[in-house]
Amino acid sequence: MIKFFRHIRQRLLSENKFSKYLLYAIGEIILVVIGILIALQINNWNQDRINANEELAILKSLKAGLKKDQADILYNKSYFVESIADANKVIEALESDLPYNDSIPVYLGRMMRPMKFLHSTSAFETLKSKGIGFIHNTELRDGIIRVFDSRYTFFLGEENRHLDELYRGLEEIFPARLEESYVFDLNAKGLNPKLVPINYEALKTDQEFPYYIKSFKNRIIVMTDFHYKIMDNIVVNLMDSIDEEINHLEN
Repeated sequence: MIKFFRHIRQRLLSENKFSKYLLYAIGEIILVVIGILIALQINNWNQDRINANEELAILKSLKAGLKKDQADILYNKSYFVESIADANKVIEALESDLPYNDSIPVYLGRMMRPMKFLHSTSAFETLKSKGIGFIHNTELRDGIIRVFDSRYTFFLGEENRHLDELYRGLEEIFPARLEESYVFDLNAKGLNPKLVPINYEALKTDQEFPYYIKSFKNRIIVMTDFHYKIMDNIVVNLMDSIDEEINHLEN
């Protein structure tokens, strides 16, 4: 093909048909430019397709991580609900002057069982490494940033404050009143923690101990009915938004 065009150019020059040669040269340049533009367009189309596939993969990974996060939220909430019920049983036993029974250490242990939200971050970190603009849907992009950079950070801060109060009780309030802490059955579901009072009858007239139990129960209620409830709604809403975008990209 190159030889063919070269032959035409040489024939036009040899015949002194300069004007025709000029028109031919311009036409050839235009053909080259069009070829380059077509090649660039094909390359851009291929890159857009690659980016779309990567965006889809990241969105699916984000959704999978959020699904695990929600499962952890619901798991922790179930134990917090149990802890609230156990705290009420301890309070009732002390205030109603009920006799000691072997369930008291179980109630105390489960009430003070530490729970930690384990959230997935790998998909979001991958997204940040590629550039957050990799998600073309601006509303969804803003929602993802809001959840992972803002709401998770706030929630984890509140959870840490709750855990700080739990450990303060184990380290400052309980040592003079309970035999020992961190007693777990590592082979049992829920670990079956137990906290055995040194003098159960003395706890009925103790001022600090019931105050701590009631206050800590209130903190658990706030974590369960406010923070965990809100996080559950936030995660579900973000998963729904990601689902919509996945369906849009696949269709």
